[in-house]
Amino acid sequence: MWNFLIPMAYAIGDPCFYVSNCGIGANPLPRFTVIAAAALLEIASGLSVLFVVIGGALLVTNFGNETQSGKGKKAIIFALIGWAIALSSQAIISFAVARAGTIDYQVPHLSIMQVAVGSMLYVFNVVFALMMLFYGFKMVFSRGQQSELDTVKKAFTWTIAGAIAINLSYALVRATAQLGF
Repeated sequence: MWNFLIPMAYAIGDPCFYVSNCGIGANPLPRFTVIAAAALLEIASGLSVLFVVIGGALLVTNFGNETQSGKGKKAIIFALIGWAIALSSQAIISFAVARAGTIDYQVPHLSIMQVAVGSMLYVFNVVFALMMLFYGFKMVFSRGQQSELDTVKKAFTWTIAGAIAINLSYALVRATAQLGF
């Protein structure tokens, strides 16, 4: 009945300009991923609290039994470790979803490669900084022992070489993306 208006809408410009989620539509996967991750984090948090309570109950009711108090300690420690892993996974998912939003749909093969290498560059540069701090402390605590100093020098060298390789790979990806194949 109103089909005669569709060609007129395309003739005057973009018919979806004033309508959100019109045409191709938005990708629902990032939103679903964030919602699913939040739901799983709530489940993991609830289970962590449950196992901390169980571990605490085992500690309270140990009646001098070392194996029961050992089980309680392990239950609390593993529950807290599991909760920390769940929180870390939430941060990783948020990071990945935010980075996936920068993919250019005009050239997805180059854009995906650029986003992946850029994300790895960010993570590995943070790891590089942490490793440099670690080896710095290790050098200070070696107290002049030559064997320890030699080990730290080799570790410094390979850490710097790895950081250079990672940053050069990003430069190569950027140069390839600029070629526009």
